[in-house]
Amino acid sequence: MNSSEVETDEDLVELENIEAEVARRHLSSFVRIAWPIIESVPLVWNWHLDVLCDELERMSRGEIDRLLINVPPGTMKSLLVSVFWPAWEWTRDPKLKYLAASYSADLSTRDTMKVRDLLLSAWYRRVYGVTLRGDQSAKTWIINDFGGWRIATSTGGRGTGEHPDRIIIDDPHSATQSRSEVERKAALDWYDQTISSRGATRGVKFVVIMQRLHQEDMAGHLLSLGGWRHRMFPMRFELERADIRDERNVAGELLWPALFPEEKLRVLERDLGPYGVASQMQQRPAPIGGGLFKRIWFPLIPATDVPKTALRCRGWDTAATEGAGDYTTGVRIAWAEGIFYVEDVVRGQWGPDGVDRRMMYAAKMDGRGVRIREEKEPGAAGKTVCIKRARDLVGYDYRPVPTTGDKEVRANTFRAQCEAGNVRMVQAPWNETYLQELEVFPNGTHDDQVDASSAAFNDLATGPRPLRVARARWG
Repeated sequence: MNSSEVETDEDLVELENIEAEVARRHLSSFVRIAWPIIESVPLVWNWHLDVLCDELERMSRGEIDRLLINVPPGTMKSLLVSVFWPAWEWTRDPKLKYLAASYSADLSTRDTMKVRDLLLSAWYRRVYGVTLRGDQSAKTWIINDFGGWRIATSTGGRGTGEHPDRIIIDDPHSATQSRSEVERKAALDWYDQTISSRGATRGVKFVVIMQRLHQEDMAGHLLSLGGWRHRMFPMRFELERADIRDERNVAGELLWPALFPEEKLRVLERDLGPYGVASQMQQRPAPIGGGLFKRIWFPLIPATDVPKTALRCRGWDTAATEGAGDYTTGVRIAWAEGIFYVEDVVRGQWGPDGVDRRMMYAAKMDGRGVRIREEKEPGAAGKTVCIKRARDLVGYDYRPVPTTGDKEVRANTFRAQCEAGNVRMVQAPWNETYLQELEVFPNGTHDDQVDASSAAFNDLATGPRPLRVARARWG
């Protein structure tokens, strides 16, 4: 080998060492260099990645303890947070321990395998001197030769007994799970009762990255608790919701036009539908202007415009926890000449006695000519409550109605008449609260006003006259 070749080899080694040191200091540089090791497609960079890299670096420096990120799918969130960031931190402190969770153990395992591939690469071992020990084929738990580890688990899965330095929660709910109250609550209970206390003695730091799928998803839950640094970048820019670090300033401007140009995004939006676009792309639980129910479907009118001879029914959705939990709601709807009128809403968080008193008071104010329909809870307890209520409301047209089908199915007939232009709303102080709930249904925190409206409307619509006239309006 001649001298020039030796100098060239030495220059290459020196250049590699310089690049490795730059990458050790800056996460964005590390990602650019390490990308070809685990991905076969070319890296396309975007400004939001610089912002997220900066936020993660701040966490590594101890400036942030809890970071919540809401970005659309396909914007490199998992690779950046769950793969590159841990591997980058191990170049600086290989003793760090990570617990990584997702709604599916397969997803968190996938990312653990990518971290493993990166650590086993000749480049990483050569320039940083860190590699894995033990069973190199392990998929859910990898350990480096300095004692640092990374465990892959699922939301609701392993966590007890492990005390990591970092907890990464990447998509705690799937889109399907987010629609189930039971599954949403299970994920939140897992966080509150198991994961939130892990690593407390080690100064654990949390990163949660996900799309907004429901008002009561994990992001909504954490924001209500407070203490989280929040970065939110929707696919299309919305000025009124702009993140302080969002570099866009024109309404509708795309987040990553090089990767998601307008023509590609339109196809995705068509396939996702209004709710999918709102939650996954725009990071809001429901579309602007409403999802299943739209605000523009409810023109406001004065109470004097409702015919006095209208048929009336007040539907009730009851709860029994005073000052907390679900609301008890009574919605009165009137019908006359093919038009339905949302006339009055009574709503509050009352105990059992308070619910009884409010229902009696509303019955007296409405008068005996107004029907009273209450959604009957399943089981013996629901039957007992309705029997007592019937005795209390003797002399009134009270009847419990079974809750058959899911809430969306029960609301469909009411929604159809709203969309057809056959519904009006009396102008009143409760209008905004009512409309806000309907706009985000079924992804909202509460649905009592929808359920009560369905109970009243469906009772009126089952009679021959309302149903016949309403159909005539369709043409």
